Amino acid sequence: MNQLIVHLEDPIANQFQPRGPDQGLEVPVRVMDDEGAVLAEGPLSAASPFSVSLSPGVRRAFVRLTWPSGRTQTKRVEWTDQPSAIVTFSENPTSVGDWSAWAVPRLSSKTPLAGAGAQLEGDANRFDQVWLRMWRRDDKGWVEEPLKPEAADRNDLAWQLDFMLNESAWLLQLGGEQMSWRFISLPGGGFTRVLFTPSNQSETHGDPLKVVVTGFRTQAESLLEFLARDAMRAADTLAPQTLAVDLFHCKFADPVSAVAGAYYLLRRGDWESVPLSWFDTLSTYFSWLPDTALLYCARLLRDGVQGPSNITLALGLLARSLEKGWPVYQEGLTVLQEVFVTLRGQPGLLDPLVEKIQAVLSARAWAGAATSFYGLEPNTPTATRWVGMPGSPRRRDAPRDTQRYDEARQKLDRQIMAHYKDQIETTIKSSQTVLHRSAFTLGNILKR
Repeated sequence: MNQLIVHLEDPIANQFQPRGPDQGLEVPVRVMDDEGAVLAEGPLSAASPFSVSLSPGVRRAFVRLTWPSGRTQTKRVEWTDQPSAIVTFSENPTSVGDWSAWAVPRLSSKTPLAGAGAQLEGDANRFDQVWLRMWRRDDKGWVEEPLKPEAADRNDLAWQLDFMLNESAWLLQLGGEQMSWRFISLPGGGFTRVLFTPSNQSETHGDPLKVVVTGFRTQAESLLEFLARDAMRAADTLAPQTLAVDLFHCKFADPVSAVAGAYYLLRRGDWESVPLSWFDTLSTYFSWLPDTALLYCARLLRDGVQGPSNITLALGLLARSLEKGWPVYQEGLTVLQEVFVTLRGQPGLLDPLVEKIQAVLSARAWAGAATSFYGLEPNTPTATRWVGMPGSPRRRDAPRDTQRYDEARQKLDRQIMAHYKDQIETTIKSSQTVLHRSAFTLGNILKR
């Protein structure tokens, strides 16, 4: 038999203590033959190498690793005289600072942080053009909080902020003179890190800044990154049912990771593998997380609840979820849409709730696994893009339209002036009387 051992070098494995049951960065790996047929696949982490025995007839294979961003790396391995082969994968971030290395697996291959050679202007003031605001949800609604990071790092390619957040729903808002106002949901209940890095110049759509968020739940967050990209095969390889159940089971150690496990079970259709009481318990003890009541609501509806009392319970859970804020993770918006479609038409689904759900679904933005949406205020998402400084927002397309109008008006004025100037010069040569009258006309035109 030919033995294959795959290792993962994680440059940030010792930079922070994982939360709850988390075991650090874990990614799916696949072994294929020359024709692309899958010989073996499974999860790979720095702590647990992937090992497989292949048939002696296999003399060459290709090992493909998928990062949480969806980016892949492939290496070829051959067996000649030795019955075993070793393959090692590692990220090679540029020397912009080790503090940003954690975000590289969640960014595309074109990010300059991954050393992909992306061309970006070295503007040291690029982040000075961005403003930030922090919002927290309490019993009365969204409250703006002072922006007080525990630590900050910055260079020309990245800006990183660390926060210590209590058990509440949190939103970070960003915008600028040329940047759409948008919100990014942050996981509360502990230490959270946010990194901003410019989008690549070759990307013709999207926002000029990419935002990556971590609550240092690498295993759970990697799973959510794959769900956000609909990469179910990668998610299935990374998280067999037992892992998702384990994350859910350890809800009292880390309720946010439990939410990730529950989302996976719902998406995979394995929600019946855990008792209904787990969803109830998660919603009861961790009601500060908007996702928990939403998950319980979705689980009830999956069972096909019947009768007014059950419908009332589901509607109450939906309302309670939205009262606590927006789902922490993008997968929550997918579940919210499912719940909305199922309950639509029920008398208890009031118009303000309907409008709120429709607004956030139409205003969705992209921040990987984290929920993100456009809008002016946390409670009123909108698909309309706004730019500008706080207190003076304007539509994103308004400056461009005004500029085009001004340019067109100036061009027309020049054409009119040129036309009348030619007429006046012709008249000057023929009559001094007309000269006086025409000069007055020209003066009016010029003054106008």
